[in-house]
Amino acid sequence: MSYGGEFDICLHEENKIFDQIFLPIFYSILFIFGMLGNGLVMLVMLTNRQKMQSTDVFIVHLALADMLLVSTLPFWAAQATYGWVFGKGLCKIVASVFKINFYAGTFLLVCISIDRYLSIVYAVQVYNKNKKNHVHWSCLVVWCLCIIMCIPDAIYYSVSFESRINMTICEPFYPENHSKSWKVATTFLFQILVFLLPLIGMLFCYTHIIIRLLRSQKFKKERAIRLIIAVVVAFFLCWTPYNIVAFLDMFTLLDIIKDCTSTNNIDFALSITSCICYLHCCLNPILYAFIGAKFKNNMFNLISKTRLCPRIVAKHLMRRQATTKSSTWSSSGDTTMSGIY
Repeated sequence: MSYGGEFDICLHEENKIFDQIFLPIFYSILFIFGMLGNGLVMLVMLTNRQKMQSTDVFIVHLALADMLLVSTLPFWAAQATYGWVFGKGLCKIVASVFKINFYAGTFLLVCISIDRYLSIVYAVQVYNKNKKNHVHWSCLVVWCLCIIMCIPDAIYYSVSFESRINMTICEPFYPENHSKSWKVATTFLFQILVFLLPLIGMLFCYTHIIIRLLRSQKFKKERAIRLIIAVVVAFFLCWTPYNIVAFLDMFTLLDIIKDCTSTNNIDFALSITSCICYLHCCLNPILYAFIGAKFKNNMFNLISKTRLCPRIVAKHLMRRQATTKSSTWSSSGDTTMSGIY
């Protein structure tokens, strides 16, 4: 949450009280569900890593990014309540880990979209078994790009006492003469690189996938299309509110919006909408793994080996035997589309 720094003289006492009550509770919930959901995805996927296809590898990296991101939330929850008490070094580390995985999660969603687009629209399995290293190189490029993008955070994040809220905070403190320019530039680049371009890419890929599915006679189209719409809508609903508010926040940095009521409302909205963004980390396992029949089969197979919940496993096996070979979001290497959904 931004408190305006040196650019305003407004007090933020009401926002501080809200953050102290709301953020720790919400961050704790996200931490628990994010770690459990994404941890389960990684466990099930890696247990069956010999059979993993290209999208499965991306999903594992996505789950890792989401887990690392939510692992930083307890630190931000503590800051909202007590201020930053962990020192300057940990401030830089936590902020960098948060931003790296924040960016990685979005870019990996784009990789999944492109992979499905090529496999379905052009029936091209880019990362086949003979070229399995390609997907790992793609993930490595994503991680390296995210690390490079976070260099300014590693340099400029620091700890300082903020008199307007009477609290020590961990925030980026850019060079004094260019602080306003830095904040506007980073906000603008974030909106372009981490929201608009990924959204356009996902819309392009999934629109063409839907068109291809509608022309195909091999699929249960309704389920596949519903899942695609859910993926795009979830991304749009989780990310759009924050980016709209962040765009308005640039006007406060440029002194276009100066009155305290507006700046306080924008700060309040940033707290709420950023939480909605983080919620996407808990939705990713549901959208990209849990819905898929392949993942559910592997999960129940893993549970059966541990002899936990035998009745649930037995019911699942009976349903699976009574149905034909099901389709999944992330399962098949078959480039004819049969088995992808």
